[in-house]
Amino acid sequence: MTIQPTRGGFGLDEVRTQITGRIYQLKLAPVLAMRALPVYVEMTYRRSQPFELEVSFRTCGETASVTWCIGRELLSAGLTTASSEVDDTDQRLARDVQIGTHALPGGDWTLITLSSPSGTAEIGLPTYELIDFIDRTEDVVIPGAEGPLVAEADLAALFDDQGPLW
Repeated sequence: MTIQPTRGGFGLDEVRTQITGRIYQLKLAPVLAMRALPVYVEMTYRRSQPFELEVSFRTCGETASVTWCIGRELLSAGLTTASSEVDDTDQRLARDVQIGTHALPGGDWTLITLSSPSGTAEIGLPTYELIDFIDRTEDVVIPGAEGPLVAEADLAALFDDQGPLW
């Protein structure tokens, strides 16, 4: 795991990490079996998008990746309890991403289940690496301070789109 911070004029603008995990596949024929394949995950957190993490998944031997946006708060909650058990209504309704942490021999693993119309993928990642990454995102934006950053970005975009007011 490597975490690469990027500094801008006002401090840390983003953090990025690369984690190796496992993608789980259910094999139905000729006998029911599950296998785990390596998956390479790159996570990016940006000050300009303070509520979300960009998470790219690439399997061994593939050059293309699949990218999902996952809420930072959803991932944080899933590190301590299954995301479906969270009291926040918005998180409970976000059924396309489920996150839960499990104690396994050799250490805790966090299972991220991604559901789309084309299927479901289950990806296991070492929990300690995710905790370290979430901690580093707090160096960019403190939890609870995201709202003013979004409002600031929205106002800047509005004024850029409108041109000069006078």
